[in-house]
Amino acid sequence: MRLKGILFLVILSAIVIILGFIFSDKWLERRIEAIGTSLIGARVEIDNLDLSLIGLHVRWDSLQAANPNNTMRNIITTGPTEFDMQFAPLLRKKVIIDNIRMLNVSSGTQRTMDGAVEKKRRVKSQSPNIFSKTIERLRREASAAPVWNVDALANINLDSVLTMIKTFSPQKIDSLKIVLAETYDKWDSAFAQANWNDDFAYLGSRLNAIDPSSIKTLDGLQAAYATLEKVQTRIDSLGSYVSKTRTHLNSDLKETTRQAALVDDWIKTDYDNALALAKLPGLDKTSIARFLFGDRITTQTLTILGLLDRARRFSHQFASDKPKKQKPPRMKGQTIYFASKQRLPDFWIKNIELSGHSASGLHLTGQVRNIVSNQRLIGQPLTISINGKNSAGAVSNLEGELNHFGELPVEGFSVSTKNIPLKNIKLSDSKLLPGELVSGKGDLGVHFEAKGESLNASLDFAAAETSLMFESESSDPLQQTLRNILQNTKTIKIKTTLESSAERTRLVMTSNLDELFSQEIESIVGEQVNKVRTAIEDKVAREVSSVQKDFDAFVAAKSGFLEAEMAQYEEMLTAQYELIENKKKELEKRIEEEKKRLGTEVQEEAKKRLKGLFE
Repeated sequence: MRLKGILFLVILSAIVIILGFIFSDKWLERRIEAIGTSLIGARVEIDNLDLSLIGLHVRWDSLQAANPNNTMRNIITTGPTEFDMQFAPLLRKKVIIDNIRMLNVSSGTQRTMDGAVEKKRRVKSQSPNIFSKTIERLRREASAAPVWNVDALANINLDSVLTMIKTFSPQKIDSLKIVLAETYDKWDSAFAQANWNDDFAYLGSRLNAIDPSSIKTLDGLQAAYATLEKVQTRIDSLGSYVSKTRTHLNSDLKETTRQAALVDDWIKTDYDNALALAKLPGLDKTSIARFLFGDRITTQTLTILGLLDRARRFSHQFASDKPKKQKPPRMKGQTIYFASKQRLPDFWIKNIELSGHSASGLHLTGQVRNIVSNQRLIGQPLTISINGKNSAGAVSNLEGELNHFGELPVEGFSVSTKNIPLKNIKLSDSKLLPGELVSGKGDLGVHFEAKGESLNASLDFAAAETSLMFESESSDPLQQTLRNILQNTKTIKIKTTLESSAERTRLVMTSNLDELFSQEIESIVGEQVNKVRTAIEDKVAREVSSVQKDFDAFVAAKSGFLEAEMAQYEEMLTAQYELIENKKKELEKRIEEEKKRLGTEVQEEAKKRLKGLFE
């Protein structure tokens, strides 16, 4: 017994030593940093991680994760954090953590070193999803947006802009004209080869040759009727061919109409490209909010979409717990493995309890549940619930869910804040608003939901009792005017909606400043903008209009000719059928008359013969 006991202690000691070597503090720290960096796409750093093999207890002093879209700021930082790992799953290379306690959690803190990491090339390309498509479209839209530069607008070299304009629609129209001409020529040839005029003339002559009034015998009338039915069979056959030809012609003309409609899109593209050369700002009030707040809102949106994109792709890698199919050699068997109902995911944090503070001074508490490598194995979504408040009555609430084990992946969250203090907050990255809010209170409501390949989000922000401090004085008349408006406005309201699908993305922003700003901007730069816009549109019109006019006339003439040709044959066919119907009625009438006449003669002859027998 003693020998067995000593042997057990030796083995246990060896296991502890080996585990201590494998799971050293530095190894585990580097491992967690590497996993976090891979998931977020920016540097994750941990300070003073400590692993105790007794109970597998882990703690660290602080953690910071850089924002992948702004790598000089952190997307999250934590203070002291501790948790226990389950021992048995580690032997199967699985990390299961029941509960993590995080203190001093915050977001948006400044970094001393850039958190960017080198993007590794992916061996296997991943197909785009709703998040990656939306990100790409928003970035493309932001890069194409015109910039506000009043000085440049006032001194714009119109001749230089007009010289740079290149129109591509005339060449496209000429190429399309060649394509459509082939279709029209094909139909001209088809009608010429059909030789329907001769067919209709021949059948018409046979019909006209049938004259019921000149036929005096019943046999003759019945023979004429049989001839009429034979002619009708020929006309029915010809009519079927005419009908099929009409169907094919309609299809081709419909396609030419569709292609011709592209011309308007090409011309509009030429107009848009020409206007883009001048970088003219839109003066309609619907674009003001985009210029004032678009950069800041778009940046935050891209950050959120990027994280959700990574979460969905990570989840997709572990989307199924089914074993891979084997392809055994011919005439050989294979081993079938069934997924265990008790199978554990490779990584699972069941619960995170956190507390900290926001940039606005709110005390935050909350929970994050089920951070897991494969939701299908646990049948539960990742959920987030964080609440915040301060002594001044400000409150905040965040509720979120990532459900990747259903038929379609679903991500959603909502944010609600009330009476948040607005101090040292920059609402805009626009040069028209180069300042910060130094006082005020704000309410924010955000709703976001993505399901499969559709996405809908909304943001409502309202700030009251606001006061702005500008970074520097400005001599620009436009900026001076806009600053006066802002200094006299004590409320700022912004509404944003985002809708995205596999086909398109639509981002709309409005604010209570739109009307005021658009009026002032119109009065200052509107005349110059309209002058430049008109000159550009005239230049494009001169290069395009004659080509478009010739093309429209060509399409109208060719399509009209084919329609008239087809209508002519259809009218001939209708006339033939009317003639057949009339001939039928005449023959049927004459046959009935002849039958009655013959019946009367037979009856008279019979009477005569009967009378002779009885006399």
